[in-house]
Amino acid sequence: MKIIQDSKVDRQQKHGFRFASVLMSTFAIGAFGAMTFSAAHAQDTNSKIFGKAPTDGTVTVHSDTGITRHGTANGKGRYTLSSLRPGTYVVSLEKDGKTLASLPGVPLFVGVASEVDFACDNDQCTASLAR
Repeated sequence: MKIIQDSKVDRQQKHGFRFASVLMSTFAIGAFGAMTFSAAHAQDTNSKIFGKAPTDGTVTVHSDTGITRHGTANGKGRYTLSSLRPGTYVVSLEKDGKTLASLPGVPLFVGVASEVDFACDNDQCTASLAR
């Protein structure tokens, strides 16, 4: 009778070890998948500023960290300045070396774009931050 009990214990131990092994493998695969998912999203560290502007002007952005970028509106009056780091920007509309309108304090966050629109009437231009 003692032999039967020892055999029964060995089967239970083997089953327990198998269960623990499968459980640990499942956790390891889940953790690896979570790290891969996080790493893919961690690469998205830039943002952009876009909006409407007159086609004959230049849109310039200056960040509080020293980044400066220039762009022009396309034929439909739309512009996009991409690959910008998070921070606070001053967005300006310039023509012939003269600043026509400027909007300070434009915030950029990782993966979140900001829209700044320029409107001009009779040489009077304004800038607005769309929400």
